[in-house]
Amino acid sequence: MFNKVKDIALSKGAKMAINSQIEAYGEVLELDLNSKDKSMEMKVLLDGELEPLSVQVRHYEFTQIAGQHELSISGVTTSRAWINALASEFLEGKTFPISEKYAGMLKKVL
Repeated sequence: MFNKVKDIALSKGAKMAINSQIEAYGEVLELDLNSKDKSMEMKVLLDGELEPLSVQVRHYEFTQIAGQHELSISGVTTSRAWINALASEFLEGKTFPISEKYAGMLKKVL
């Protein structure tokens, strides 16, 4: 029960954080985190597209290094082959900063 509540809170915070980073490209419509498996699924509506993009992340990790909160992801697959190639090149093995605004929310539930 606690994990479900925690996952809902994490999903909301992560959705807001990701939307703040991708607003020039589109919007995350749905985001579901599984804190036990450290995986996530989301639906993203990219600007100019009629159908949302399905995105699966096999593993995510929130870390804090030298006071900076970061997100790293691996095992990214989407419903579009060309985006899978981009994800492999630009997302795999990379870390992304999380602003203090959203990091505060994450600290409360992690």
